[in-house]
Amino acid sequence: MGQRHIVLNEVTVDAPVHIPSSQQWPGSISMLDSLNLESGNSYQLAEHLNSLPGVLMQQGTLSTNRITIRGIGSRTPYNSNRIKAYWGATPLTDGDGVTAIEDIGFNDIQSLTVLKGPSSALYGAGLGGVILINPWTSLKTEQHLTVQSEAGNYGTYSNQLTTVLKSGKGSSWITANQLHTNGYRENSLYNRYNLSLKGKYQFGQHYWHYLYNYRYLHGQIPSSLDSIDFNNNPQKAADSWAAIEGYEKSKRHLFNAGVHLSVNSQLSNSIDIFGTISDMDELRPFNRLEDNKNAVGLREKLSYQGTRLRVEAGLEALLEHNHVKLYGVKENNLGHILSSTKLQRSYINLFGLAEYKLHPKLLIQAAFNLNTTWYNSKQQASESESFNHQYPLTLSPHLGINYQLSGVSNIFASAGHGFSTPSVEEAQLPDGRFNPSIKPEEGYQVDLGYRYTSSDNQSKFEATAYWMRMNNLLVTKRESEDIFYGANAGKTSHYGLEISGSQTVRISNSAILIMNATFDHSINKFLEFVDDGTDYSNKHLPGIPDYNLYLATTANMKELSIHFNYRTQGSQYLNDSNLNNYNSFSVLNAKVSHTFKFKNVRGLLYAGANNLLNAHYASMVLVNAPSFGNNLPRYYYPALPFNAYIGLRLTI
Repeated sequence: MGQRHIVLNEVTVDAPVHIPSSQQWPGSISMLDSLNLESGNSYQLAEHLNSLPGVLMQQGTLSTNRITIRGIGSRTPYNSNRIKAYWGATPLTDGDGVTAIEDIGFNDIQSLTVLKGPSSALYGAGLGGVILINPWTSLKTEQHLTVQSEAGNYGTYSNQLTTVLKSGKGSSWITANQLHTNGYRENSLYNRYNLSLKGKYQFGQHYWHYLYNYRYLHGQIPSSLDSIDFNNNPQKAADSWAAIEGYEKSKRHLFNAGVHLSVNSQLSNSIDIFGTISDMDELRPFNRLEDNKNAVGLREKLSYQGTRLRVEAGLEALLEHNHVKLYGVKENNLGHILSSTKLQRSYINLFGLAEYKLHPKLLIQAAFNLNTTWYNSKQQASESESFNHQYPLTLSPHLGINYQLSGVSNIFASAGHGFSTPSVEEAQLPDGRFNPSIKPEEGYQVDLGYRYTSSDNQSKFEATAYWMRMNNLLVTKRESEDIFYGANAGKTSHYGLEISGSQTVRISNSAILIMNATFDHSINKFLEFVDDGTDYSNKHLPGIPDYNLYLATTANMKELSIHFNYRTQGSQYLNDSNLNNYNSFSVLNAKVSHTFKFKNVRGLLYAGANNLLNAHYASMVLVNAPSFGNNLPRYYYPALPFNAYIGLRLTI
């Protein structure tokens, strides 16, 4: 296992984002590389994302997750919204703003970069930020075959295969993943299969590439629990979901084909065509959902790299068609179609970035993003009635600055505008019409930070303070368990501090000790919010822990590696009234690995355990959980108790 990098080393990331030097980047940035992903089991991304300051991935089940960056997206009930993600140049965020990165296999992730806040105009202007997954290993990687198998508690096992094929002009990759678990809870069986085909080929100064990923998923849904069941019987599924044996089944195809053209040593152009085809079938206590999506998009970027000036400009466009059908599951309407809606979502992003080295120690960055988004909805029962909605052009400027104090330390500051358009579900009223008064969330963010990297790269430290002011915060309004829509909630303020550091100590020629720590603390409040006659102004936003602390130690010896990590998550409010809150908890994980070689076969044997202290805690909470009838609100998704795993990897 390698060092967990809290900030980027001085590298050029080939894809999907160009960062010549993290030390001079005028904003907050965090990164995980492929070695970082070896500090846990072979499939849980949450443990790794939660090691980054300001980033939180709550995981209710393997198919129910919510990722937030600096608290943005915390109010989305069952998925990740308000942030964007890319696999190479392929968006993992659909036209409705929903992001899913948890089902990309670890052998399809070379590195993962998080840019926080609206600091990356090249990838939209979301207030939360963007997650960039680099799928490419170096073209210098030798031809090889790797197989890996892992088994753990609750009938869990996973298998991975990676093949690298070399040719005179480039490389091709074939990766496959399989994951199965019977689940800790009732009604939580899970199966997932992935297959990826990747290729990158060079011709002269140019290259072309392709990406393809197929994913099949079948996961049962135990849903959340009320406080009584959570504390006394966390293994059970929610009664209504257990009774109907709720599940999600889906198939998804991602594809991308692109070309990178070098006009000369300073000017280049890249064009990518991407698309998604997906089919989902979800059985819920109140209906059965069929959701079919087809999307195609284009991303074009022109880049200039001079001695002191770097410029990038281009556009990204997406057209998505979505057919949603709801079927009855009650005795009086079993199998009957309740509704059939055809949706079309489209957006165009124009973006530009200019970076100028005003002085050998001073770098200035200016960027913009210009967005237009529109929706169309048509009910099958009334083909003649079509609802359209378009948001006005939104301009999001950004300005950043980085100053080198010395050869090992820099200060940076940035300010920018960001926004998030409502999803179709939020923008539509229960009768299918679009709410003409609903507005995008928008606001401004300011960062101020300090970054230190020692000359020998053994010591690193970064601290960032940020302030954010949001208008038109989107909140979920529920009329019943299956009918909810969005509404603007006035104004909010967000203050935070993020700290990260790492230290590498060489004990001997064959022994290295690596210590890492991250911490974040934030205060997030409603400035103005009146809902159904109740004034929530000055209340804390729910679903955001007041702090997160992560500590990790890795001892690397000649053939042996031992890793421990400890995470503490602070308390968080569960509803807007702040009457209910969830207390802090701590989790300890460990892993030991042994490398070996036999002739031309390299091997890795490992074993690990999560939740070593068997803490009882909720790995995800449902903000403002509704309460219908005399039932208690179901806020809690129980986390796994102590669980262990063992695995073997062989490379030929």
